[in-house]
Amino acid sequence: MKHLKKTKYGDYATWIKFEVFSNYPVRLILTDNLAKSATDREVPTPDVDADAFCFHTNKGQSYIFLPHDAPEGTVAHEAWHIVHMVLDYVGAKDENEVVAYHLGYLVNKIYEFKKAVKSSRRKNDKSNSRASSKKCS
Repeated sequence: MKHLKKTKYGDYATWIKFEVFSNYPVRLILTDNLAKSATDREVPTPDVDADAFCFHTNKGQSYIFLPHDAPEGTVAHEAWHIVHMVLDYVGAKDENEVVAYHLGYLVNKIYEFKKAVKSSRRKNDKSNSRASSKKCS
């Protein structure tokens, strides 16, 4: 994945599509501020402080909001909600192997993006520290 830049909302985002299910789109957002990232996109936030959350539109797309440091259990939990919604949306059976396959697909895509974002953030931190160390006093 190429060097990533923050969105205009100050977070990182990508589209993940379930090609076998009518290209159902999922917007994955990695952020330091879940509420701000959702509010800026006009997506309702949960009533309580959540560790992460999903939102499903009635137009056949979903959002998944995760903190940069989301643990594996949180990623799997939110990914399951997305897979369940995709299957429901396309009218597919909630059959074990179908769920397991698509859950694995989504979790892999999330971790590929998390890894790319982490690498980009690390590069940005290094270049920012080099730039600040070159300043004269």
